Amino acid sequence: AGGSIEVVDLYLLPEPFSGLIAGEFGPLLVLSCRVCLEEKPIKPLSCCKKAVCEECLKRYLSSQVQLGQADIKCPITECSEHLDETTVLYNLPHDDIIKYKYFLELSRIDSSTKPCPQCKHFTTFRRRGHIPTPAKLENKYKIQCPSCQFVWCFKCHSPWHEGVNCKEYKKGDKLLRHWANEIEHGQRNAQKCPKCKIHIQRTEGCDHMTCSQCNTNFCYRCGERYRQLRFFGDHTSNLSIFGCKYRYLPERPHLRRLVRGSVC
Repeated sequence: AGGSIEVVDLYLLPEPFSGLIAGEFGPLLVLSCRVCLEEKPIKPLSCCKKAVCEECLKRYLSSQVQLGQADIKCPITECSEHLDETTVLYNLPHDDIIKYKYFLELSRIDSSTKPCPQCKHFTTFRRRGHIPTPAKLENKYKIQCPSCQFVWCFKCHSPWHEGVNCKEYKKGDKLLRHWANEIEHGQRNAQKCPKCKIHIQRTEGCDHMTCSQCNTNFCYRCGERYRQLRFFGDHTSNLSIFGCKYRYLPERPHLRRLVRGSVC
């Protein structure tokens, strides 16, 4: 009488189910999760109709976003489909939603749009007409980010290099990187901040560094940011997927990733 009936095709669900309950976005079947193997109220995935519980799906999506993935494949190995954007956004925490939207936009843009090297704000470069003077020609690709005010070069996607062309700047930057990677007195000469990309030289103290320019916390040995997620460990954990590569099997990267992935 004025209501609606939603029919669930049980033949599309290969897993046996224990019951049917009402959910916020439709009927939820009590199924066995394909990841944790626990029976829970689950709305099957739209792509393959397999059962993955909300907790496992959120952990999987968060890990994919941390890896910079925009097109996220279904967590079921035998399914070759990608998860739709609505499913991904609904199951991500706020911080990961911001990252996911950034990676998604980055995958859709063309060469006329680039992100700011510091804050990732997107800028579209519009070509101007004929520029008569060398001074104006030099400043043609000079961009000041409207979000963080960082000044950078659109052509080579580097901090602005006044009076130096892109080729010369890259050559000097290459020499700087070569010097930074050299080992002296048991440590690298310098490490690059993973966020603002400036080089930092450690004179004393532990591997935990804090960038004086952007306050990013990172590891001096491997250059990765310090991350800590509940149940996944932190950068100092030997078996954590976020652990420093120099803390566990540094000479055997494939075995290290295999062991840490299995523990995860």
